[in-house]
Amino acid sequence: MKITVVPEGNWKDLTDKELGGNRGENSVCISRYGGFGDVIQCSSMYPLLKKQGKTVCVNVTETGLDLLKEDPNVDELLVQNDKQIPNDELVPYWDKISTLFSDFVNTNGTVEGNLLAISGKNEEFDWCHTKRHAALNKNYSEALHDKASLPHVFKSKFYPDAIEKRWVTKQRKKMRIKSNHLVIVVTLSGSAVHKAYPYMDAVMAKLLMMWPNVKLVTMGDHFCKLLEAGWENEKRVYLRSGKWSIRQSLAFSQQADMVIGPETGVLNALSMEPVPKICLLSHSSHENLTKHWINNISLEPNVDCFPCHKMHINGFKTCPRDEETGASMCAARIDPRIVIDSIIKQRVSYRKSA
Repeated sequence: MKITVVPEGNWKDLTDKELGGNRGENSVCISRYGGFGDVIQCSSMYPLLKKQGKTVCVNVTETGLDLLKEDPNVDELLVQNDKQIPNDELVPYWDKISTLFSDFVNTNGTVEGNLLAISGKNEEFDWCHTKRHAALNKNYSEALHDKASLPHVFKSKFYPDAIEKRWVTKQRKKMRIKSNHLVIVVTLSGSAVHKAYPYMDAVMAKLLMMWPNVKLVTMGDHFCKLLEAGWENEKRVYLRSGKWSIRQSLAFSQQADMVIGPETGVLNALSMEPVPKICLLSHSSHENLTKHWINNISLEPNVDCFPCHKMHINGFKTCPRDEETGASMCAARIDPRIVIDSIIKQRVSYRKSA
């Protein structure tokens, strides 16, 4: 894979050569920034473009570089630093780089700002729930594929390299994982206040009591270490928040027996994997996010504001908070008993199909 790094400095002064030059006929550039889940959602487009005979370049920031650097369906990554291009200069920047390809597809804003309303940017943010739901209850992956006039065939995937696969084998050996163990990955939190489940400790405790052979692996960023407090001395719980990179977390999760958690990048990366999943929905509906996922159970909160179809960039200023748990209302309104029942159901289904 070719990696073209946008040189530092004012992008307006960069020559076409410094941006990689003209890629010629049958070249396509997909521009996609954002978080882990955002980048992974677009990965289903690339094999379809390759099937059309296209040379595929993806314009990304460092997050995209990290996640896509082993994707066999990507020929080139055009990479810039996260804050290298000011937001108010993005449109003319995209106009400039688009001339270097025979086709340019800008997916930025297709989901966020279009199907997820942003306060101060989208009038839909202040609409009543019924009207907003009617307008925004559309599938994210379908919208992304429509942007590039691609069929609704979804193959989102993360590709670990050989070294990462061997690393997973070593980690499982260190954890003394054997064939009779049930390995469940627990993703603790996503990038917003509504992506943290306040009853996850209760769910984990119940699993440990029900199944002596279960091993729980918690994942998340550095801040999720706070959510791991109290589990330090439990030998069947492996606390990995802030310790493993996103690539290590995804590589390990692909070989787990089950993955549970909120709307996170990990769940998105496993959407089309055979690994059984349980996704705790918050600001997205099943139609929005998990409609096309395989081996998945989506759990919806029992609260009037769900699904809000909003990006809560201002935290609890716009997201209703549950006073008892301190979590978002939607997260607190998923009964942990239903989570446990779903885990049992997924385990039984997985055993029958194995």
